[in-house]
Amino acid sequence: MTRHQARGCTGRRLLLGCALLAFLLSSLLMVPLRRDRAEALEPTPPSNPDTVDLTPYLTQREARHAKVPWKIGEYFQFSIDWSGLNGGNALMQVQNMQTVDGRRTWRIVTKAESNSFVSKFYKVRDRAESFVDAESLYTRRFEKHIREGSYKKDLSVRFDQENRKAIYQDGKSYEVAPQVQDVLSAFYYVRTLPLPDGATIVIPTHDNEKTYDMVVNVIRRERVEVPAGKFDCVLVEPVLKSEGIFKSRGQMYVWLSDDERRIPVQVKSKVPIGSISVSLTDMRLAFVGKR
Repeated sequence: MTRHQARGCTGRRLLLGCALLAFLLSSLLMVPLRRDRAEALEPTPPSNPDTVDLTPYLTQREARHAKVPWKIGEYFQFSIDWSGLNGGNALMQVQNMQTVDGRRTWRIVTKAESNSFVSKFYKVRDRAESFVDAESLYTRRFEKHIREGSYKKDLSVRFDQENRKAIYQDGKSYEVAPQVQDVLSAFYYVRTLPLPDGATIVIPTHDNEKTYDMVVNVIRRERVEVPAGKFDCVLVEPVLKSEGIFKSRGQMYVWLSDDERRIPVQVKSKVPIGSISVSLTDMRLAFVGKR
């Protein structure tokens, strides 16, 4: 192989790796913004008349909420690396509280953004939102807005938990399991659980017009270090069947802080080419008002 051919082969592998990383940004749903973008994320007006911001009434009414490890204003920022190459950043945030179909919900927002280098090949600007019932902790609504290269997709699903229906914006309706979660609310639900070593957790989940059981295996306790600091963690393995780069291939491991907060600290996975590492870089555990 000539030097020119070798250089071309390396370039193709790099391009493929960047594309894979960009796909991963959206499939993780733990995804990103730089700090300046994160600070700019403010509550937005309700998107329909049935959605009302209940944040001002949180103090008076929080006694009726299920116990959770998060508060309004909590956010986590992440760096996403493919085989040592940084490809983007991620953000997860508990935005505010709103009502959906007459129920009080936590509005949880995630964003994904490829960095300037990856964006030259495959630009990613994704956003997902989950509205989690404050009493039952099951999903009430899920939205996904995908912008990946030339691909664009907007999805909105309302979950009628009482009648076990997932109702899409185009009118399609699907039967779902009792106490169903979306892919984002399922992660926050896991954060509320004790997670003893050796446990297997099964969570009924609905995504992309399909309902399946998400299985979460609790592996062990260990200490890890990421840019945000050192953490004693519980290691879990979620088995995903949703759309995205993982599907049924490879394994994914998630490290959560081994305390009542269950902070997402690190994610690692093997992909068809190389490996992916997602690391916590910064966090805020609650909204801090002006003094």
